[in-house]
Amino acid sequence: MFQLLSATPPIFYAVHWMDEELRFMQCLDPLFEALRNDRAYFLYTWWWHIDDPKRVDFVRHFEKRHRKRYPSHQFIHLCNAISQFEIFTEKGLRAIFCNQNCLLDERVFTPQSTAERTIDAVYTGRCVPHKRHHLASLIKSLGLIYTFDKGVDRLDLIDATRNLLPHAYLFNHEQSDEYQSLTPAQINNCLNRCRVGLCLSPVEGAMYASMEYLLAGLPIVSTKSQGGRDIFFDDAYVSVVDDHPEAVSEAVERIIRRNLSPDFIREKTLEKLMPHRQALISLVQEIYDAEGVDRDFASEWPLVFRNKLYAHQRYQDAIDRIEAARRR
Repeated sequence: MFQLLSATPPIFYAVHWMDEELRFMQCLDPLFEALRNDRAYFLYTWWWHIDDPKRVDFVRHFEKRHRKRYPSHQFIHLCNAISQFEIFTEKGLRAIFCNQNCLLDERVFTPQSTAERTIDAVYTGRCVPHKRHHLASLIKSLGLIYTFDKGVDRLDLIDATRNLLPHAYLFNHEQSDEYQSLTPAQINNCLNRCRVGLCLSPVEGAMYASMEYLLAGLPIVSTKSQGGRDIFFDDAYVSVVDDHPEAVSEAVERIIRRNLSPDFIREKTLEKLMPHRQALISLVQEIYDAEGVDRDFASEWPLVFRNKLYAHQRYQDAIDRIEAARRR
């Protein structure tokens, strides 16, 4: 997944990750080849915790090899945590501290004053072992939102999760026994029927769902984690507990009793979010200035911004835009 932020100069935002065999799982080769003789910038955000020096070394070796073939290409890494930023810079990689959760669209995820919150806790996440759904097993009033991709997700793990939590309300099956994918707006509607958001994985990326909860005004019960989701946490509306079902269930009950204002949670979250978003805007402006481009990216941002900066663009569409800009 990538988005073309600017055609002149070419600047791309891309979500990047690697598997256990250290293979990159986001292939931008068609863009690299089409722009082989052009100065182009690739802003990478990392979908997974990547503080392991072995993995960062692999990134550094990749960039070194890449520049031998495409010497005008530049990579800049948007880091979800300070620890990630520090190790990337120590390894000589260009990086800024800009957590990916700042790119959730606050126009989509928002509290609904007329919503009736009838479900105590909701967990948004794929049905995979690292999400640790079993930690929610003692919550009596529980909702689940999950994604299902035939090419990625395993049906047996989905069935196991549903069997583990037979009392859970399945938002994806509200209209039908068949799985229904939910749009961001539909997810926001579901969240507004819940009182608390759950974050139960020990390690992953920054966990977009955590920001969806907060922007919708839900307090959070989380386990300790690596990956960057805690960057926008605040003791005023987030409870971090030990990783066992009793601690999670008790924390949900405690935070519900506090009767926190959804608008307060959202406002505090936006205060924490905006500096990260501004860091990205400033980075692109720095590139404009260095390239002698007389444009203001801050004024262009409303036209560029969309939820998660997910554009699902085709390679050729981006290349065509760059070619059209050159002709102009």
